[in-house]
Amino acid sequence: MDANTKRYYWAVGLSLLAAIGYALNSSLAAVSYSHGASPLSVLTTRTIVGALGLYLVLKIKKIPLKLSVRDMAAAAGLGVFFTLSAFSILSAFQFIPVALAVLIFYLFPLLTAIGAWAFFRQPLRPLFVAMLIVALVGLALALNTGADGLDIKGVLWAAAGAVVVACFMLLNGKLVQGKDARPYALAILSSAAVMFVIASLIVGEFPLPETGTGLAAFFGVAAAHASAFTVMFIALSMVGPVRVSLFLNFEPVATIILGVLLLGQVLAPLQLAGAGIVIAAVIIAGRQKIAEAATD
Repeated sequence: MDANTKRYYWAVGLSLLAAIGYALNSSLAAVSYSHGASPLSVLTTRTIVGALGLYLVLKIKKIPLKLSVRDMAAAAGLGVFFTLSAFSILSAFQFIPVALAVLIFYLFPLLTAIGAWAFFRQPLRPLFVAMLIVALVGLALALNTGADGLDIKGVLWAAAGAVVVACFMLLNGKLVQGKDARPYALAILSSAAVMFVIASLIVGEFPLPETGTGLAAFFGVAAAHASAFTVMFIALSMVGPVRVSLFLNFEPVATIILGVLLLGQVLAPLQLAGAGIVIAAVIIAGRQKIAEAATD
């Protein structure tokens, strides 16, 4: 097995680990909400713990942390996108089931490819356009909740998160490609932590879970997200944003499973069929992008 093949498989493994970590983060966040926490308190703690944990790991491993002024400014700017996307998706969990919110959010690989076409002149093939239409049809089925209806606020929050994270993936891929991603991850997390602390001070409250279970979930969010964020950045530097976006599509599957196990949130058969259609469409579109990249 040559070096490029090994690099590819390492990136696949890291991306799948990141997907599981993000799914666990989402489910634990919903648990902490049910015990008294708020999206802002969860995000502030999650981001501070993640930044401190990553800093300690990099110092222990003696990884150089110094970035140029230009790269530091770019990473701080990406922190804004990170902050907005994180707040959007975690806010969605307050209004709609976690699995549905993550499914909407995971339209971002398609949005990432559209952005690459619009801003970086990467072509859009007929198959990709067809898969985009199929994904939207599948999403319509997944969002069919029957007589109880669906809270539109949750849908809008999740959709906003998808748009913002697509921008984040495109810009971040350009920034860290071919470089050690970890110092950039630390700069982005630190920037986001500062913004969340400022927001918490402005709001003037910091609700914590009121039970032991809630507190365990509250801090579990931080551990799961910090791990997922770090390994995702490493994978990005190895194979780029389009490929990583493809592999991260395992997150909705993991989220549906964890939603049943941890939250008791069960999707109806028609919704599960819609979710399967969305995930399949995104994977097919992503594989096409990979094939195109291989022939360039």
